[in-house]
Amino acid sequence: MLKTLYLLSAFLLMGLISLSLDTPPSPGAIGPYLNGIFPASAPSEGSSWELEDPLPGMTFQSPTRLIAFPGSDDILLLSKLGELWRVSLKDQTRKLLLDIKDRSFKGGEAGVVGMILHPEFGNPAAPDKQLLFIFYRSKPDPDKWDEKGYNRLSKFKWNATSGTFDAASEEVLIQQYDRSTWHNGGAMFFGPDGFLYLSLGDEGNKEFRSTSTQSLSGGLFSGIIRIDVDNDPERSHPIRRQPRPNESRPAGWDAWGSTFTQGYSIPNDNPWLDPDGSILEEYYALGVRSPFAMHFDPETQLIWVADVGGGLREEVSLVEKGDNLQWPFIEGRIESEDYPRPATIIGREKAAYFDYDRSIGACIIGGGPYRNTLYPELNGNYLFADYTHRKVMLLTNNGSQAEPERRTLLKMDGQPFDFPEESGITCVFVHHNGEILITTKGKDWADTGKIYRLKKKSPVPEPPARLSELGVFTDLEKLTPIDGLIPYRVNAPLWSDRAVKTRWMALPNDGFFDSSSEKIHFQANKEWTFPAGTVFIKHFELPLTDNPAGATVKLETRFFVVGENNNAYGLTYKWNDEGTDAFLLGGGAFKDFEVSVNGQSGQTQTWDFPSRDQCMSCHNASAGFVLGVKTHQLNGEINYPHLGRSRNQLEYLNEIGVFHRDIGRADELVRAYPVEDISADLDLRIRSYLDANCANCHRPGGVPTTSLDLRFNVPLALQNIINVPTNSQTSDPNRMIVKPGFHESSELWVRDAGLGANRMPPVGRNLVDENYIAALTEWIGQLSDEDGQISELLLFPNPSKGQLSIRIPDEWPAPFRITVQNASGLIVRKETYDSRIIYLDLREQVAGMYFLEIIAGEERWLKKVVIQ
Repeated sequence: MLKTLYLLSAFLLMGLISLSLDTPPSPGAIGPYLNGIFPASAPSEGSSWELEDPLPGMTFQSPTRLIAFPGSDDILLLSKLGELWRVSLKDQTRKLLLDIKDRSFKGGEAGVVGMILHPEFGNPAAPDKQLLFIFYRSKPDPDKWDEKGYNRLSKFKWNATSGTFDAASEEVLIQQYDRSTWHNGGAMFFGPDGFLYLSLGDEGNKEFRSTSTQSLSGGLFSGIIRIDVDNDPERSHPIRRQPRPNESRPAGWDAWGSTFTQGYSIPNDNPWLDPDGSILEEYYALGVRSPFAMHFDPETQLIWVADVGGGLREEVSLVEKGDNLQWPFIEGRIESEDYPRPATIIGREKAAYFDYDRSIGACIIGGGPYRNTLYPELNGNYLFADYTHRKVMLLTNNGSQAEPERRTLLKMDGQPFDFPEESGITCVFVHHNGEILITTKGKDWADTGKIYRLKKKSPVPEPPARLSELGVFTDLEKLTPIDGLIPYRVNAPLWSDRAVKTRWMALPNDGFFDSSSEKIHFQANKEWTFPAGTVFIKHFELPLTDNPAGATVKLETRFFVVGENNNAYGLTYKWNDEGTDAFLLGGGAFKDFEVSVNGQSGQTQTWDFPSRDQCMSCHNASAGFVLGVKTHQLNGEINYPHLGRSRNQLEYLNEIGVFHRDIGRADELVRAYPVEDISADLDLRIRSYLDANCANCHRPGGVPTTSLDLRFNVPLALQNIINVPTNSQTSDPNRMIVKPGFHESSELWVRDAGLGANRMPPVGRNLVDENYIAALTEWIGQLSDEDGQISELLLFPNPSKGQLSIRIPDEWPAPFRITVQNASGLIVRKETYDSRIIYLDLREQVAGMYFLEIIAGEERWLKKVVIQ
């Protein structure tokens, strides 16, 4: 009997031990948003406004401009394709007023990009001035791709009977041969002087700048021109100098004529005049790159020009007659390394009034000063947007302050609308009733665009100003976390200028992860999805020496909050000098520290504290907002204090029920490695590093001007870096992204090894990661040209969420015809591509099975793909 009781007790004890090993104790209950400390949406910055759809069900292809239609509340919408619509927001109707698709070329940045009505439009006493002025790109066979074409300023007559503009009435005023589809300008207004002002770009390509900028004797490029379309002999004189093209037009274009100007006069008080006809007298100001937006403020008589930068800065300028805005020898406020200041400056140098870097945005869309009483708090502020970063902003003064302050009004991310792939804001328009309207378009010209209206909402309050008031740490000096916080570490950390980082996550739960609102949606090779209310905490300390046991100083503690409706935001608490508490930052900041590195004392290291916008430039929607917390990064051990031992992070999270399904064994899942771990394969270490430091932007849906895809699980041939030319206006055109065997000729190495304005990543780095650069040098050195070539078609990933990367074999002939059919045989997509690197976005399709067919010459490839 005693023996039986003994055996029974032993079995029970072993069961308890087994249970304790199989199911580790929970880290503790914690409420959403760190027990309600943080709001569900971003506080203050961008939280007081939202978008609404004033025209449900009504879309437009590639809308670019909005202006008012005189004598009504209607607006005119210009499409890049060549359509002009009269739109009534009140009646929710539209009417096509002009269609010039038959003569406009829409490729690249080209298309129909500018419009303005004559100031006497609608005045019955001026029947000869019922005119529309259009700036657009044209060429023979406009449906065929060609970089070369003509920039045209034309006028069209109003037909009062039909209530439309007559496409056959076109009179061309300017026809300028242009070697590139990029940087066209096209912004127009009539000033109080009655003259027409038009902004012009710099002919696009980097190699064209020497002949297309800082000149009054070539073609009409890189400036603001002012002309008299009424030809008043009392105030203006005839054209005395014709512009010239910078190269001969292609053979077969003779029927189109040459570069010319006609039908207008030159104002007698333009800044640069010469009776001998030695210069182009149209110029009012010069020295701009891609001035897509320009507005006149009647109250201050200021001209606001928003100029899209080349890779360093976006800028806003206040333009006066005779100004030289300094492009290309200065971009924003940064002097160019490639273009020296001219020996003789034409006109009066005018520095940018305001500029911003790539952490804020990469394509400025000016909206003009707000002058209305509907939103009195905005009155006098300059409104603008950024196309690539998808947000509306303002400068909080009217140009009288020495240094304006920038604020974010609204972000497209988190809005309750299904925007097309890589959609951005193309126009910001203030209606005469005070309403603020924007237009959006997708990546492709054929994607549907919309008009949206900004709507005021109640602001979201700021969280507590002190870190000590958040209740996150029971001991602020030792940073002892409260129950419920789960420590984690990543295998291949982001380089942060030597900073030491400690991390925790707060997954909302009631003590058990037993409901869908408490679980992470796990994916082995993709981003995880986190429940709303999840908060990530990352604490930074800077070593003052390179001695591992040396002193450190507390820098900042960051919080990243996952909200609802595909929304997230980040906040930074900056520690005081005493290290006793940290304080909430609104904008960015920096601080210098004296450090001793490599045996040299007295060195200064600058630490940049990110603004909230800068947080979101990396933690962007394309990357799923949360960075680092994914399978290959957490597949490693960490010490869990509440367990008293180390565990593999994936296994621990799996065992406590955090994931939506059982994930199996961690050793069968992918794993990243730090770049300095020489026990791991070099290729694996480089892929790990690029994923951690670059892939948040360089991925499908990320940087729109490149095709790089540096995510960890993407095969090398699909990363699009081997022998792929650079596509940046600030890069050496002779370099490749990666040139096998030659690191000095590889743009990736040049940017990552540098500290100039072109460095990558563009924010959060003031030091070079020497370990990484040494490994990158070795990796590029052992590559060969064959590493970037393929003989079989590659498709990744499959299954997918609808974003597919396709790499066509090198020997297949272009073009490549792609057809996608659903399981019922219905064709849902049909496209033709010339590039071997293709991103196919099928996210608008419902989940299920599809068939993808690719035909190239006699080659045919058919594959079943699954959209989850």
